[in-house]
Amino acid sequence: MKLLLCGAAAAACALSTSAMAQEFSPDNYLLGDLGGVRTKLHDNGVDFTLAYTNEFATNVRGGARKEATIADQILLGADLDLEKIANIKGMSFHSIVVNRGGDSLNQEAELGTFLNPQEIFGYGKRFRIVQFYLQQKLLNDRVTVKLGKLPMTVDVFPFSCKFQNLSFCASVPAWITPNWFGWSASQWAGVVNAKVGKEFEVVAALYQVNPNFALTRYSMSLGSPGRTTGYNAVGEVAWKPSFSGRPGAYRVGVWHNTGDFLSLYRNSEGEPLGLAAGTPRKIGSADGYYLMAEQTIIQSPSDPNRGVSVFANFIRSDPRVTNIDSLLEGGFFWKGPFASRPADEIGFGIGRLKTNSRTVRRIEEQNSLLPADAPRADVPHIEYPMELFYSAAITPAITVRPNIQYTINPGGLSSKRDVMVFGLKSSVNF
Repeated sequence: MKLLLCGAAAAACALSTSAMAQEFSPDNYLLGDLGGVRTKLHDNGVDFTLAYTNEFATNVRGGARKEATIADQILLGADLDLEKIANIKGMSFHSIVVNRGGDSLNQEAELGTFLNPQEIFGYGKRFRIVQFYLQQKLLNDRVTVKLGKLPMTVDVFPFSCKFQNLSFCASVPAWITPNWFGWSASQWAGVVNAKVGKEFEVVAALYQVNPNFALTRYSMSLGSPGRTTGYNAVGEVAWKPSFSGRPGAYRVGVWHNTGDFLSLYRNSEGEPLGLAAGTPRKIGSADGYYLMAEQTIIQSPSDPNRGVSVFANFIRSDPRVTNIDSLLEGGFFWKGPFASRPADEIGFGIGRLKTNSRTVRRIEEQNSLLPADAPRADVPHIEYPMELFYSAAITPAITVRPNIQYTINPGGLSSKRDVMVFGLKSSVNF
């Protein structure tokens, strides 16, 4: 089975959105208030972000060879409060540009894992527009509308990217589903988020499907290059209850994508590709769904920000068109494990990526046609990635996150040696 080239990440997405969403304080930035300039700009409706993320990884087990690589990203962001600037009630403008560099350990060491142990790697080594949109809040902020260039993450499947392995990141749908372009690629889109009552939210998003936006030559384009193949419509319902003061979030999302797809099993004549070969059959649309749950189960009585939350996510892609037809993962976050370090965090995740049964059948049928003494292609089944990290908040602006990753059956192949990776994810918010 073809190795899924690894991936683009939303790590900086998590960094930037959290930085912008929290209450403003110059202490959250390495450079502080810049002589009062930052506070003055904020008071007049202008906030800016400069952030750097670095992900080191080295394999101590598995792969074709031992390697050590670094992937990194520089992020530039600006947020304009147009209510303060131009007296337009509830309107704001947001933009983010990133530049990525470095190398992929999965590629350099030929680990053979489905997804990258450095989620920040992907979509080319150059500047790229990730967000460029207007936002309007309506009905006492109960409805939020976004229009502009957006990635197919953040607003839907809103998981964090605290882990370094891409399997446990908000961008993962983009790497197991064709024609889903996550952070840092973006396309023209519209998103509506509506709060219903005290505990429910409904999200409706419509994204342009244009594979050219993933190419580096269009990375800074604000136009619309040729090859738009359709749209990706995503709907999500979220329930956000609180049990004895412990918050939770439970989500159900579905999508319908009208981009161009190719069948994994049938050729244009309707015959099995593994037996008859030929050109894969074209498919005009694909569907899928996801389930998400996160719940705080332990909360410090003295500090509600400290405690333990558990999570579980499930993604099911259209088995006609995707090599990985499902992902199941779960784990926990322990915020403030020590009273003396309330901003530190421990995280653990374990996942299950299942190879599409049609891919398995195609390879088995191809093997059945080979002479008895010819070598057979390995048949992939299930990969099990795991990660444990400790996140140390050196200051409010600097985080250092060492991690250990272990993958059983890399690429879904039981014949491959398990992979162990030591990683270090560091971020600075200037």
